[in-house]
Amino acid sequence: MQVIRRGHCGQRKLNRAGNSGKISLAFRNQPVKNRPVGAKMGWSFGSGFDPRRPRYLGCHMIHSWIVTSWIGPSLEEGLTRSDLWTVSENPGFLKPLGITSDRSYRPWLVQPKLEVWQEICRRVNKSGKGRAIGRSAQLRFEGKESSSLRQYNFALRFYRPGTLCIEVSMTDSIGESIDDFFASRDLSSHSLASIAVDTLIGIITSHQLKGYPTSNSYAAKPAMVYAAPIDVKEFEVWKLENTNALAGLLINNRHFESADESLAQKIFDRNQDLDIKYAKSAFSMASKQGVLTVYPQTGTDLAEDINREHRRRFRFLEYALVLQKFSENYQEIHQSDQCRAAFLLYLSSPFLREDANLPRTVTGSNTWKLLAREFALQRSLEAIEKVHLEQSQAQEKYYVQLSPEVYGSLNYMAEVRRVTRPYRSWLRKDFSDKKIILGILGLIAAAIGAAAKFL
Repeated sequence: MQVIRRGHCGQRKLNRAGNSGKISLAFRNQPVKNRPVGAKMGWSFGSGFDPRRPRYLGCHMIHSWIVTSWIGPSLEEGLTRSDLWTVSENPGFLKPLGITSDRSYRPWLVQPKLEVWQEICRRVNKSGKGRAIGRSAQLRFEGKESSSLRQYNFALRFYRPGTLCIEVSMTDSIGESIDDFFASRDLSSHSLASIAVDTLIGIITSHQLKGYPTSNSYAAKPAMVYAAPIDVKEFEVWKLENTNALAGLLINNRHFESADESLAQKIFDRNQDLDIKYAKSAFSMASKQGVLTVYPQTGTDLAEDINREHRRRFRFLEYALVLQKFSENYQEIHQSDQCRAAFLLYLSSPFLREDANLPRTVTGSNTWKLLAREFALQRSLEAIEKVHLEQSQAQEKYYVQLSPEVYGSLNYMAEVRRVTRPYRSWLRKDFSDKKIILGILGLIAAAIGAAAKFL
């Protein structure tokens, strides 16, 4: 089916396989009530129009991804000792989320130096898939079969003791149809950016520029912003007509045409409380699979505010992902350093509870509750062995002696060990006392056994 789109995107002709006929914006400027049936959003349909396909108005979508990789508890020490990057505290990361509590699981900021970005460019250029240009966290890539450069920005954050997050964001919008949106949704479809991510993980894992591991394990979740080329007056109707496609895009269901319509409705209903601010001029949806924000291109002056809300929700998704990594790997964290594990559990446990109401904004609180349920964070907390939870809770009276600045500092463990020394001393004494008691009981049991032989 040939699609002709005009207006903000200019005029384009696209081929959509499997259909024939023509769609045009012939009714774009007519009042809705005067348009033919099936043309509410400004489309006229030729023979071959398939009503199951979404009447998706074209133009472009801006993509970002949050990449998470669990590297291991030893990463923390190696990260702070390497001269390939600088590591700094990042106290402001949670403030835009409305989280101002001192007791919070804060990330550190990691800034690779020039040599790291040069190695990324070298590897991309050597791959034969295209070329890379840049000497900083802003890199431009040109695919082998493309004549245009696209810019990608990279921001690295580290969550103690072993999770690396890489935020990848495009400055250029891409895609011209629902099929394009699905294709570009996955970071793997951006081959050069994927090489950059894999290289960053490999270098940070090994702390070296040569001989670092490749084909590293990581997960990438998308955040998509779409300015639909319609007026705000048409937005509600447009949203209803494209409900299945939009819900499918969020959860990466390419077969949304065959899905039960109740699935899309459930997704929209579940996200309803996220949009109370801009319900009539935008909507945003979040899930384990990503974040999708859509707003009309004309008739609203809220674009800046809507994009800011989108970025906040993307950060909430990142926070949920790293907390899930933390709880999943807590046994390994505890085995590597019990003192550190107990303190980090103290910082993160309030956020692992589904009923946590820590964000001070209404939409922030609603977003966090939704993601906490999606990721089953309460269940993750309950899966941690009871003895570990009790050890952390027993030390809370010592943790409160710490200055709040210590919680996210680079040398936090020196202070944590200092204030919890009485607890560890008591623990050792208690263990020694128990050994003595057990020894005495053992001697008594042996004596009784010996005496029984003579009776």
